[in-house]
Amino acid sequence: MQKCVECGGKIHTIKDRPYHYDESGLDVVLYGITQFQCEDCGEDYVSLPNVERLHRAIGGFICSQRKALLTPAEIIFLRKDLHLKSKELAALLGVRPETVSRWERGKESIGETQDRLLRSIYMNYASEKANNVIYHGVVQMFTDLPRERTKIKTPQAIELNPSDWLGPEMELCR
Repeated sequence: MQKCVECGGKIHTIKDRPYHYDESGLDVVLYGITQFQCEDCGEDYVSLPNVERLHRAIGGFICSQRKALLTPAEIIFLRKDLHLKSKELAALLGVRPETVSRWERGKESIGETQDRLLRSIYMNYASEKANNVIYHGVVQMFTDLPRERTKIKTPQAIELNPSDWLGPEMELCR
């Protein structure tokens, strides 16, 4: 029997409740994730297998499915998953560190060119980490991005099932 680390109470398993992965800094909903809850104090626990691949799936979804310019939270997520400091991302994108800071604080929108470049860098990085191509049709992905993206409203939630990141070979959105 598992015991709660907070109070020592009995923990029961929850298998059918969506998990809101707030730790990502984004609105991500995961399905099919085993969760635990203490019967005494109500403390919640979750079992997330292969967080690295989960982050690749989230990043790949952002880069390939979001048609609007990247939001501050999405920029932060991609930067952190690239293991870059703001200053390093600025150098990589050819902008000043203050510019990245303004993007991440929502004081200024990321530019069209930098948005496309960040997506491209991330997808290349994710493919390297996966040791295979995880997105086919990257040229089409960029071709499909409209020019006037500042006017596009994007739904906030990213919804993923375990098969989206735990399958034998992760392959993102074709």
